[in-house]
Amino acid sequence: MRKLFLIASVGLLLASCANEQTTEQKEANLMEISRNWSKAASAEEFLSFINSDGIMMAPDKGSIQGHGGIKKALQEFQSIPGFAITWEPQEAFVSKSGDLGYSVEKILVTFDGENGEKVKLFEKGVSIWKKNKNGEWKMAVDIWNVDPTLTSIYK
Repeated sequence: MRKLFLIASVGLLLASCANEQTTEQKEANLMEISRNWSKAASAEEFLSFINSDGIMMAPDKGSIQGHGGIKKALQEFQSIPGFAITWEPQEAFVSKSGDLGYSVEKILVTFDGENGEKVKLFEKGVSIWKKNKNGEWKMAVDIWNVDPTLTSIYK
């Protein structure tokens, strides 16, 4: 009977460990969420990745907080002729508790310049993520600035 109990206990332990994601898997998942956020096609979809009280710290602007402020800033950015933004996460970290993490990104912003040429700004950024009560990753703080040393957003 003890042997059967021991075998069952070990089996349950192994099964529960098999369902647990590794740190690398959690970090890869967070990087994929950041990539998906980069591909958001509408303001509503973009905001769906952001915590309702999220904070954005854009270059040459004060802190922008909450969906209302962020939506207004998005509208300002999108009113710039030819504006587009994309980024590629370079790395991610997830806490041991699994409810807090960050991603480091390289960013490309393009828009039409005054002389009709496309302007490209390469930037670097950090996004702090936390899980909400439903266990979904939401961006809590996002900060970025221009990095004149970058020539690509890909490694």
